[in-house]
Amino acid sequence: MIVLLKIGLKCSSDPEQLYDRLRYNPDIIELHLNEDDLFGEKRKQLESTISMLLSQGRDVYLHHPTKFNGRHLDIIHEQKEDYLFYHLSTRILADICISYSIKCVIHPHYLLTATSAIRKENMDNMVKEIKHILSYGKDVFLWENSINGIFSAQNPNWFEDMVKPLHLPLAYDISHAFISFQGDNRLLLEQIQKLDSYIQYFHVVDSEGKEHDGLALGTGRIHWGPILPFLTSRPYIYEINLRDLKDAAEMHESHLYLVHLSKYSEYQNVPVEKK
Repeated sequence: MIVLLKIGLKCSSDPEQLYDRLRYNPDIIELHLNEDDLFGEKRKQLESTISMLLSQGRDVYLHHPTKFNGRHLDIIHEQKEDYLFYHLSTRILADICISYSIKCVIHPHYLLTATSAIRKENMDNMVKEIKHILSYGKDVFLWENSINGIFSAQNPNWFEDMVKPLHLPLAYDISHAFISFQGDNRLLLEQIQKLDSYIQYFHVVDSEGKEHDGLALGTGRIHWGPILPFLTSRPYIYEINLRDLKDAAEMHESHLYLVHLSKYSEYQNVPVEKK
């Protein structure tokens, strides 16, 4: 059985990072944006980059800025300027994505944001705010799971109370979920099976399952064999913590690991019940 694996790489809009990624002839590029990438000359540069990559036949994904003024963004903000930036930036990104028929990865919250605490009040507020963002562009945002908090595998009601009723398309970060499950491969696979029809995109990265370590594939504790069939059916990028941001060697090594696994492992014989 021949398995075709695409190569997806991540970088910022920095030309040196982008040039390095293009050396590997990737099928997919995810552009991780900073807060100033959406305005003025930076936005023109971003749109020019998107056009160039699409013209080369590559798929392009954007990633919503993670911070504003040095603070991690959260869909529910205690500081008004952060809240306004979250909404302004998502409106701009919705316009860009609709114009170029691409999608954008977005985090409802990050590890250290206060409103990520698993409480019904926070979940209700998050549902309300997600609906607001969806009104800008329902089909352009892919919602990424965090490690801790209400939009993560740590929350037993994450799927039933938010993902399913809102029909949210997911960008599923495999290492985030693995860490949420404290390194339990069985729980990780069960959740991927459960969310299969909602996952449109993967962040592929290994982990020891204890903290956000961003390891190259094969150097952590995730069992990739049973997960591999899910990766062949939708786009993904390798999101490895690089030693040098201008050198994607660890991402490429991770791709070679998957290619080797697809050729020589017995993953095809592992029963994968898709639900």
